[in-house]
Amino acid sequence: MYLVVDNFGAFVKKKSNRFLVSYGDKSEEFCADDVSQILILKGSAISTDSMALAAEKGIDIVIVDNVGRPLARVYPCRLGGTTLTRRRQLEAYFSNKGMFIVKAFLKAKIENQAYLLRALGKSRENKELEEKAKYISGVVTKIENIEGKRIDDIREKLLGIEGEASRVYFQVLGKILPSNLYTGARIKRPPGDAFNALLGYGYGILYSEVEKACIISGLDPYLGFLHTDRYGKPSMALDLIEEFRQPIIDRAMITLIQRKMIDEKDVEKEGNGVYLNKNGRSKAIEAVVERFNTAISYKKEKITLLDIILKQARSLVKFLNENEKYEPFIYKW
Repeated sequence: MYLVVDNFGAFVKKKSNRFLVSYGDKSEEFCADDVSQILILKGSAISTDSMALAAEKGIDIVIVDNVGRPLARVYPCRLGGTTLTRRRQLEAYFSNKGMFIVKAFLKAKIENQAYLLRALGKSRENKELEEKAKYISGVVTKIENIEGKRIDDIREKLLGIEGEASRVYFQVLGKILPSNLYTGARIKRPPGDAFNALLGYGYGILYSEVEKACIISGLDPYLGFLHTDRYGKPSMALDLIEEFRQPIIDRAMITLIQRKMIDEKDVEKEGNGVYLNKNGRSKAIEAVVERFNTAISYKKEKITLLDIILKQARSLVKFLNENEKYEPFIYKW
């Protein structure tokens, strides 16, 4: 389970094998054996004893801002892989392997956008969604046709193609989502409406899991291929997350809105942005966790989407170290 600490002034301390969360005159206890991750919103605190217990149990602690974006994390020192994997990562950046990886991530993202639109279109008998899905699928061929000697030669062209597909994808979603919750465009910083606020918060939770998968598998989360290297930017985690945005977060948040479980009471305006309030955050987390725990068929076995994230990270490591075939995660609804 996720232990979410988002009450202002809340404090987490250790009590035997349990985490005791106190806020105001209230308190709750959680068995450490049942916790997989601790999410702490700014304005809360945790004791070093609690951090030590989390490390002992293999639980990582993630500090997030009010839009769900991770600011820092604490994880057990024993996590991580060998120097060899990191060396192979760096070598791949300057070889055809890196070119393959970049294209694989982007093709997966665009295909997942198309498959989700196609599924939404069929279930609603909406021809426009199905037509846009077909158009987005066609964009993938542009990626395959781009050539260059190294990643730096093709990055801007690839991002341009990805931007074109995403613009069409987010625009057509406006045809099925209520206008009071979605304006029909992806507006990130600050979030422009409730749907964008949901996506941003969900992506933050997803990112924390993808970064953890990178660390566990031995990948350097800061040595990526598609996203440019910049001090403090976890470019590898931001690369790998592209395979999972639509199958996990977009699907979860669209379902949340379509089931009328989210309305204007779950958000609050602050300056030019729209942010989830405590109730909205709780609903978003519950929806993401439910999606994480959804089991699907994956390489002849049935496992959860959360487990697939780690398997994909490990598959990438095998591709880098042992030249095993890497297949990006594409979810065909």
